[in-house]
Amino acid sequence: MKTKKMLSVLLAAGMVTGMMAGAATTVHAEAEETYKVAFLPTDMSATFASWLASELETAFKGYDDMELTVIDSKNNLETQISAMETCVSQGYDYIILLPLEPAAEDDLVESYIEDGTPMMNINLDDLAVEKASSVIANPYDLGTVVAEHAATLLPEDANVVVLLGPSGNTDSIERRKAYEDVIFSKNSGITILDEQIGDWEKSKGMEYMENWLQVHEKIDAVISMNDAMAIGAFEAAKDAGVADDILFFGVDGLADAAVAIEADEMDATALQDAQVMAEEGARIVHEVLTGENKEGFEKVQIPVTLITKDNVDEFITRYTENGMIK
Repeated sequence: MKTKKMLSVLLAAGMVTGMMAGAATTVHAEAEETYKVAFLPTDMSATFASWLASELETAFKGYDDMELTVIDSKNNLETQISAMETCVSQGYDYIILLPLEPAAEDDLVESYIEDGTPMMNINLDDLAVEKASSVIANPYDLGTVVAEHAATLLPEDANVVVLLGPSGNTDSIERRKAYEDVIFSKNSGITILDEQIGDWEKSKGMEYMENWLQVHEKIDAVISMNDAMAIGAFEAAKDAGVADDILFFGVDGLADAAVAIEADEMDATALQDAQVMAEEGARIVHEVLTGENKEGFEKVQIPVTLITKDNVDEFITRYTENGMIK
């Protein structure tokens, strides 16, 4: 038995029963016979994971023969692994996973698929499991479109600080690689003053920026691998009275980022569209469960879009109409 599966079995009994009762929300279908689908996000306190969960709930309402249960992993790998094991033991027909650490979960995902439970990695996937469905926005492309825009704004001798996602996270690694390829390796005049792991958290972006402003005399730009950390860094710079002198770049295309760009608080982000991701995910799940998809899996990469001052109005309108901006 594979190591990861052994770990999940040991953890499942003690950790998940209460979690399933207290932390799960379910979208119910109306059909007499329904397919039970579980979505296991990384952390519902994280803005993008929460947005994706909401969009999945909306997408599943369009199918009267499926119901979706959302089970928060609370940013804990053992909790997520235990939830997977419990969903399998409780007979869920399909599991959608926003993995915390794909490489640490690949063997387990593969074993469940082999045993008859179809699975999907959504938003994050190292594509190491052949028969797992996948719906992602290419993380390198997300980094590239923002990096190309940043390259037009950064001075040749810019001093920059970098905020990274969790250690080992594929999205963070690939976005950072895009900046390396587009900007850093081509411009010897740019100085990376420091880069730190902010775990996607706004509070950590703020904390690191507060420290950097005390240590470094001049910071020209904050390059963040997601929007939340960039917004946190901006708020720290604003409190210090220097925000107007610094460029801020993020990724995700959150409603908060669109508002920040409109207000000249951020300079660019890249949209990985949770609505499209959710719609594609729900479609694939339905086609697999009903047998329309004969292979039992599908891998999809959705388009990415650069959001700047030039086009932010359309996203402000969209997010206002769907209630994400009040």
